[in-house]
Amino acid sequence: MFWVVFALAGTFLWACANVFDKVLREKYLKDSIALTALFAIPYFPIVLILFAFIGVPHLPFWHGLAAFACGFIFPVAAISYFKALSLEEASRVVPLFNLSPVFVLFMAVIFLGEVLTPVRYLAFFLILVGGLLISARRLGRIFHLSRAAGFMLLGAFVIAVMDVLLKFSLGAGDFWHVMVLYSFGTMLGELSLFILPKVRKSVSLKVFSGKRIALILIPISLFFGFTGDLLYNRALFFGPVTIVSSMISFQSLFLLVIATFLSVKFPLFLKEAIDRKTLSIKLAAIILMAAGLFLLSL
Repeated sequence: MFWVVFALAGTFLWACANVFDKVLREKYLKDSIALTALFAIPYFPIVLILFAFIGVPHLPFWHGLAAFACGFIFPVAAISYFKALSLEEASRVVPLFNLSPVFVLFMAVIFLGEVLTPVRYLAFFLILVGGLLISARRLGRIFHLSRAAGFMLLGAFVIAVMDVLLKFSLGAGDFWHVMVLYSFGTMLGELSLFILPKVRKSVSLKVFSGKRIALILIPISLFFGFTGDLLYNRALFFGPVTIVSSMISFQSLFLLVIATFLSVKFPLFLKEAIDRKTLSIKLAAIILMAAGLFLLSL
């Protein structure tokens, strides 16, 4: 059960990365595609180090292709995530990633013929209620879903596909060779965004000609995020994909604690609503979704 420790540590580091991502998107580079592309720059030395120590990956063709594809589609989830962060508080955005295990189960039902039990129907209900609760905003007497909800649903779906691809590729039995191809795919996926003229222009104007602090914050965020990826993927290697995927709910809890602390002590760095009612709603939503994810893992 030591994979549980990997999963928890990974989700905590992701929560730390979420804070830096919110600051980056809100204050320094207001272009989600360009920000995603910029992460390829510090990713390059990581890939070189992995190739230097691990060497050229030796995996069966389909397992290697799955690992590469998993990384290559990651920028789609990242762009959706950054766009959502531009529209909503981080502690409201990240919990909607909890929907990814639901998509994993739907894919298992469609492609593997798994049967939905009453317990899993209850799990869906709890996750749905939690997701609606944390996504809802009140305007006068009318409640409406946050504009970030659609972007997070897309991101959660892509993450679910990545989880399935990664679990399949890890079936080859060589964790580090899989990570080399996954990282290489991620870097190429992010670099490919520079093909877009808008991205090159945005990076040139906003970063290299002005707010260069982004070049400092991006490696910090990447360090937390990539280390979290290593730990979480290690958990996927040793543990069942449904249970490991369900533990992503701890990321939301860690982020809520961190965001609340920073909003109280360092509001100029990160500021979120921290009144009792708002915190109670967020915590209740996280608990509901965590309960649903736990039921999914049974």
